[in-house]
Amino acid sequence: MRNLLALLAAAGLTFAGAGWYLGWYHIEKAPAAEGHRAVHIDSDNEKISADLKKGGEKVQGVLDNKINGGIPADTASKDLAPQQPDSPDDLPQQ
Repeated sequence: MRNLLALLAAAGLTFAGAGWYLGWYHIEKAPAAEGHRAVHIDSDNEKISADLKKGGEKVQGVLDNKINGGIPADTASKDLAPQQPDSPDDLPQQ
């Protein structure tokens, strides 16, 4: 149980540090009335979702590359059979 809590804490701290570095949120402190302090947290949800989508695409590309044995995913999915000529001009001359 203690290991699970340590894992969750490490994941939270990693997420918080990466979010700060990538500019997902900004924390501002400002003085408030009668000596109090106000803390404002501004999060950029569009940037978070765009960065997570970009990271997911990179992970998917790496996994596809590993599965296909080093062949990029866009070439591995193409048909490797000989292609038929598109027009009569492409036919070999006899």
